[in-house]
Amino acid sequence: VVPEILPDAGEQRALLHTYGVEPGRFALATFHRPENVDVADNLGMILDELAALPVPVVLPLHPRTAARAAAFGLDAKLRKLRVEEPIGYREFLGLFAQSAFVVSDSGGVQEEASVLKRPVVVVRRSTERPEVDGTFAELVTPGPGIGELARRWWSDLDALHARLAATPSPYGTGDASVRTVQAIDRMLAS
Repeated sequence: VVPEILPDAGEQRALLHTYGVEPGRFALATFHRPENVDVADNLGMILDELAALPVPVVLPLHPRTAARAAAFGLDAKLRKLRVEEPIGYREFLGLFAQSAFVVSDSGGVQEEASVLKRPVVVVRRSTERPEVDGTFAELVTPGPGIGELARRWWSDLDALHARLAATPSPYGTGDASVRTVQAIDRMLAS
């Protein structure tokens, strides 16, 4: 599904212009899980780590996350980031494809990383997608591990992107339906 709805190169350039970022020179972030946004200390540490990254951070803010940040008095921390209104899936994928890396607690983002060939700092203690852990994604808990991993990736980003570009997605190539139809055609022809 990702390749079919991914904005084309021109649309991706327009997105970069809209958000005022350069290709491969920003991080994209998103958080919504209760363990990260319902605990004031965790949300505060995540926001601090994002603000300290060596690249601009685009943060399309989930309404739940925004409400929790306000309730915890963390608005000043949000002002250090490029906080945006929630964006659509297609727009998110376009930014994802152009980012240096993503910082998220989303399960779906971990899968999309293997298609878009971008690394994801997964802010969770565990994942239901272990097949990407250690290749396209690495798990960290809220706190300094976020920045440590992101800075390590940033220091050798070109090599990391090249390695990921050569790493096959554990979820396939996206052409299962075509191969299925071809197999059925062969069976019917014999």
